[in-house]
Amino acid sequence: MKTFISYSTALDQIIALRLQTMAAVYGMTIYVPPATTRQAGGTGLLIPEVQEHLRQSDVVLAVITHRPTPSAVSEMNSAVTLRKLLIPIVGPGVPPEYYSNFEPYFLVDPHDPSQAEQQIVQFLAGKQQAEAARTAVLALTTLAIALLLLGSKSK
Repeated sequence: MKTFISYSTALDQIIALRLQTMAAVYGMTIYVPPATTRQAGGTGLLIPEVQEHLRQSDVVLAVITHRPTPSAVSEMNSAVTLRKLLIPIVGPGVPPEYYSNFEPYFLVDPHDPSQAEQQIVQFLAGKQQAEAARTAVLALTTLAIALLLLGSKSK
């Protein structure tokens, strides 16, 4: 499962990088855009590398502890347009209109993000395991059908 982490501020980036490190333990592929793409006064245009990682992702985590930058808003809008699972990770001062329409979302204490980070990684790990199980069932079903077809042709 490929995950994209959108963020705005330096504090958000720290949370994103911690999530990336924790998720790597579970074998997840996590992309965190370079800090140079987080310009507060920027236009919100996404560089090709960021666009490609968004397209390839299965899940987009949006770390929002303050007002999001134009690039973070563009990433979240792209995630919705691309029909990706968008999961907001919000700080206590973020207005609910940024996250209340999304399920699930996680509230994070910027002074101690560890509890929310653990919940997020556990959620992603569970989602990855469910996806692997679904793939295994599909593979087994395909194999069973192939064996049935081969068996019926041999008779």
